[in-house]
Amino acid sequence: MQFSNLKEMLVSIFGFMAIYVGTVSADNQAGSFSTGLAAAVDFYQVTCFDDGNGVPSYLEAQVKDMTASTSKVSILAYKGTSCTTNKCAQFSVDTTDSDTTYSPLVKVIQGSGVYNLFVMHTAAGADSYDVAFHCKTSGGVHTGTSVTSKQQQ
Repeated sequence: MQFSNLKEMLVSIFGFMAIYVGTVSADNQAGSFSTGLAAAVDFYQVTCFDDGNGVPSYLEAQVKDMTASTSKVSILAYKGTSCTTNKCAQFSVDTTDSDTTYSPLVKVIQGSGVYNLFVMHTAAGADSYDVAFHCKTSGGVHTGTSVTSKQQQ
């Protein structure tokens, strides 16, 4: 009888854990600049798609500089080449090295599809970073997000 109660309890716990895991909406990309070049740029493509949570409206992103150095890490997110009402590109820089705070959040409102995300640093030397990014619906609901690395310096 005790085994039956334990089994029921474990099934319930794992069931709640599965629901929680399914609702996690964090998308992060860690990286580093190892060439030592001041002009080093890492390039990612983030694809926003409807995963059942709704049609994507925008990509939001921010970066955290993980290395205490004179260099500052920044991001540039963009999609498209001509925009009339929405901004195609947004820039954000983390001005404080090696803390727990990300740069200001930026949004590029260009719907579903592929967004380009560039990570840069301002001086020669090694640097590491963490980029947080999310595709969201117009109502702010996290929707399908995937990332592909295109260039690492």
